[in-house]
This record gives sequence, structure tokens and C-alpha cells, in this order.
Amino acid sequence: MRAVAALGVAAVAFGFVVVVQRGLAGLFDLTYVFVTGAGVLALVQGLRYANEARTVEHRATETGDPEDRYEVPVPGDDDDELISRGGFSRASIKRRREFHHHLREVAEETLRARGDYADGEVADAVDDGTWTDDPVAGWFLGTDVSPPPGARLRRLLGADAEFRYGVVHTVDALSAAGAEGGALDTLSGVNR
Repeated sequence: MRAVAALGVAAVAFGFVVVVQRGLAGLFDLTYVFVTGAGVLALVQGLRYANEARTVEHRATETGDPEDRYEVPVPGDDDDELISRGGFSRASIKRRREFHHHLREVAEETLRARGDYADGEVADAVDDGTWTDDPVAGWFLGTDVSPPPGARLRRLLGADAEFRYGVVHTVDALSAAGAEGGALDTLSGVNR
């Protein structure tokens, strides 16, 4: 192998010398046989190197885990989770109660923003359920309003079904109220 390498290095060095001193190229008779022999030799060397490359053990590098993307909380995600989650737990009951209270505050702000009621009449309208034409929304936020048949039926299915039914109707009623002044912005993220 060393002899072949030395011969190759000598041939390349001679080639560079021929580039500078062109008269040395006349030492070899470049006949058809010589050119064909050089081509065959180059082909054999190419096949030999290709065969060596095929049998060489491949190495790979382990790449690290890609960086996890930081998830930015979206306003209203926790409300969506509350509305879509089923089952009983103390945490969900407390969260439903807080959400109900928050929804009632938004309704009162909405009615105040519309200017249909005086400040003292807003709470009474929400308590009586007269603030909307939707009986489910009126019952959901009201205090002494009897539940409509749809709410009674869902109560049989569970408190979560009843809660989601009331939330959907209340949000629709608040949207219909067409609150201006950004009172509904605090309900962002409630999807049905």
C-alpha cells in the first residue's frame, strides 16, 4: 500500500512539474494503449475505493432532545377546561361557583354599560331573570327563578350537564345583549 501511495504521490508531483516544464511531457508516448491503460487503472482504483467505502462501519452522532416550546397560557383556557370537564370534585365545584359569580358580575357590567337599568335596578333584574328573554340564562344567574324544563332534564344527568347548559345559554344571552364598552372581554375564551 505504501508503494502504491508513493507511486501516486510521485505521479502527481511529476504532473505539476510537467505543467511548469512542458518539455518533460515528451518523455512518454501518449498512445491509445497508454491512455486506455490509465483509464482502466483509474476505473479499478475508483471501484476499490467505492468497495472500501461500502464496507466501512458507519458512525452516527446522538443529537440532543429538541428544546421544548414554552406554552403561553391563553386567556380563558381554564374556563374552557372547567366547562368541558365532567365529574365531581371539590375543586370543580368551587371553580364552578367562582365562574358563576364571575358570569353574574359580567352580566351586571353589561347591563350597566347598555344603560337600560339604573345602578340599583341591575342586581334586581339579574335576580329576577328579567334581564334577558332566554329563560335558561335568566334562571342560571337569577336567585329565585324556577328552572326551565331543559335545565331540570339536565339536572337528572348531573350537575356538570346542568352547569354547562346554563353557561352556554348565559353567554349567548350576554352576546345578544350586545354589550359595548368591553364588559364581555372578560369572558374571552369561553367556547362552546
